[in-house]
Amino acid sequence: MVELILFGSLAVMICLNIPIAIALGLSSIFTLVYVGDPLGVVPSMMQATVQKFTLLTIPLFILAGALMDKGGISKRLINLANCFFAGMHGGMGIVAVIAAMFFAAISGSGTATVAAIGSILIPAMIKEGYNGGFSAGLSAISGSLGTVIPPSITFIIYGMITGESIGDLFFAGIVPGLLFGGILCVYTYIIAKRNNWGGQGKMASGKEIGKAFIDALWGIFSPVIVLGGIYTGILTPTESAAVAVIYSYIVGAFVYKELSFKNFLSSLFVTGKTTGIILLIIMNAGIFSWVLTEQGIAARLTEFALSLTQDKLMMLLLINIVFLCAGCVMDNTSALFILVPIILPIAKALGIDLIHLGVVLVLNLSIGQVTPPVGPNLYVAADIAKIKFESIMRGVTPLLLVSLIALLLVTFVPWFSLCLL
Repeated sequence: MVELILFGSLAVMICLNIPIAIALGLSSIFTLVYVGDPLGVVPSMMQATVQKFTLLTIPLFILAGALMDKGGISKRLINLANCFFAGMHGGMGIVAVIAAMFFAAISGSGTATVAAIGSILIPAMIKEGYNGGFSAGLSAISGSLGTVIPPSITFIIYGMITGESIGDLFFAGIVPGLLFGGILCVYTYIIAKRNNWGGQGKMASGKEIGKAFIDALWGIFSPVIVLGGIYTGILTPTESAAVAVIYSYIVGAFVYKELSFKNFLSSLFVTGKTTGIILLIIMNAGIFSWVLTEQGIAARLTEFALSLTQDKLMMLLLINIVFLCAGCVMDNTSALFILVPIILPIAKALGIDLIHLGVVLVLNLSIGQVTPPVGPNLYVAADIAKIKFESIMRGVTPLLLVSLIALLLVTFVPWFSLCLL
């Protein structure tokens, strides 16, 4: 009956279009009232959930990404990629994917990546004759690489919940992120050649490539400095995020001289707004997760799952299905706080590597960023392209099917996640 109160009330509130953060908190309170536990635990749990030094990385990486965009770094990275691929079929689409991968390696946010890269490249692709739905869909799904390629806010939250090393999770996300991006590039080339999109431009000369490379060099160094500091052990993820902010500000304000005081204030506003939303979700999701564990719901669900199958590969397939469905109706943070406490003991019982599991879950959630009805990347990209939601869905559907190839490869071949550890 406790499970029915908790999950039933949550489902009803989601159907009533109540914000997921509020729904998580209220369903937890309803359950505590039902079992007769004191409600005084709610504010203390909310405080305990967000009172973690690791969470400081979230606003810092968001701010670094905003400064990178406003300071002209992303524009120069796009120009460099364009020099290599502009003259081939699907070149502009491939540039969109590669630029998203570069931007993801500093912003840590999928939606921020879509906004920064898509605002430049979606109109450019449409101008070159690409279908509007495909252009917006490609930018939306490329933006989800920001969830997989480190530094990833989703990895940070998973590491906070499970206690796994965030540095190891960042390492583990590199190859799957490159694999995901590579598959998108190959598909973009094939579909563009079939439809004769692009290919009319001239390849850049060696001199032009050299000039674009030098111009973008400061941007290329961004992920090297940030991730290099973590991987060499010189910096913690939090310290690395702070360095990313300082570096992005200096480059934007004093090297490229495009980061005005107004743009800086705008970046602070975006960071505060986004961080506030994330922390509100984390606080309420923390209560929900605590109720799951304290009431023994997670343990009972674990026993039920293990009674279905004890085959590791079959369990990973079931986990994929659960997380793909969860990504359709809730944000990454909520999905992790709700489902990881249930899945974690199952994974431990079956001997599934928790770093590998983290990559699989994050890859699922990255696909969830482009699946309706939530799919935040879709709405951002559709707004930039000025097309109807139905149009972007037609464009992104085949890309979603292609992305499942990357998901299955990473799920059933742990080497992709663990080869760099």
